[in-house]
Amino acid sequence: GALTEVQLAFRPLVPGRLDVTIHLVDLERRELVHSRLVATDARAPTVSKTFEVDIARGIRSHKKITYTNPYPRPRAFYLRCTHPLLLHFRPERLDLPANGSRPMGLTFEPAEAWAAAARGAGGGPVEVLVFINDEEDATEECFRIRVNAHDAA
Repeated sequence: GALTEVQLAFRPLVPGRLDVTIHLVDLERRELVHSRLVATDARAPTVSKTFEVDIARGIRSHKKITYTNPYPRPRAFYLRCTHPLLLHFRPERLDLPANGSRPMGLTFEPAEAWAAAARGAGGGPVEVLVFINDEEDATEECFRIRVNAHDAA
């Protein structure tokens, strides 16, 4: 009868409802100890800025967006996105002084890598949400980037 606490982190990539089954397993005995159904409901974030980016086939693209710490004290911010295999951040953590600014580097995989995501978007631009989170993983701000993939000129 001991109390056991399990902490979960839920970071949805799309808004909506999702039921997730969680199994607790005794690894030594390889037995199912407990199952729980966790019902989730994620809302779409409020987008504060929108950017357009053109990327070419066969070429990895690098862009920069400047972010400013809106607080009168130093803060660390963590960067996440809805397409982590297609968009990478340099650095993944921004350490900013009070009211300070710093560019966040964005690396976009070549246009071919975006093909499946573009098909899911009806063949048009792919929308990527960039989450700027605080030290406790709460979203401070959200940017939308519309990625247009095309053949190199």
